[in-house]
Amino acid sequence: MAASPATTRPIDPSSRTGFDLRRCFGTFPTGVTLVTYDSPSGPRGATVNSFVSVSMDPPLILVSIGARARARTGLADAPFAVNILGAHQADLAMHFAGRPREGLRVPWQGGAAVPRLRECAAWLECLPWRAAEAGDHVLFLGEVVAYGRSETAPLLFHAGSFVAHPSTAIEDHPALTHQLNRRRHAEGWSDEGVRSDAAGPSQTDPIGEEDR
Repeated sequence: MAASPATTRPIDPSSRTGFDLRRCFGTFPTGVTLVTYDSPSGPRGATVNSFVSVSMDPPLILVSIGARARARTGLADAPFAVNILGAHQADLAMHFAGRPREGLRVPWQGGAAVPRLRECAAWLECLPWRAAEAGDHVLFLGEVVAYGRSETAPLLFHAGSFVAHPSTAIEDHPALTHQLNRRRHAEGWSDEGVRSDAAGPSQTDPIGEEDR
């Protein structure tokens, strides 16, 4: 006899079950990104840790934005940048997550086609590709048209807190390093940042998503 399909029931985020589920999600460590975009009042951004690479052909990434966040409107059919924050940029992450830091200097990159930050571990400039509603969030997929990276250690988020970058380097595992270097060479990765020829000349929730 076939088992009956499980019944999906809404979970109240403020309930004990919702709290436990959030803690379960939080056991997965992530990086921290700042999704930036332009608005009539100037550059804006939202702190997001629900970010994932999706495809290499075409080059696609995805960010998950709360359905009630202001960024949902700002990102609709608009170009945006994903700034992968460095370990020294926790203040920026808090500032753009609705916890303003008085007098904080936001290191905007001058002359960028889409508002983005300097001093990050990496950045990706994206054109809107597709958006889909998913429960209490909206998934924005972007096509990467330019990117860059540095040697800056990334900011990490785990169990509701920012954590230091692990001290164990990948160089401690020579075989794995060799494999990654071969893949990197095959895929043409660049430390300097590249722009897609097709792009033309234009340049979890646990954190919270309050754009500023």
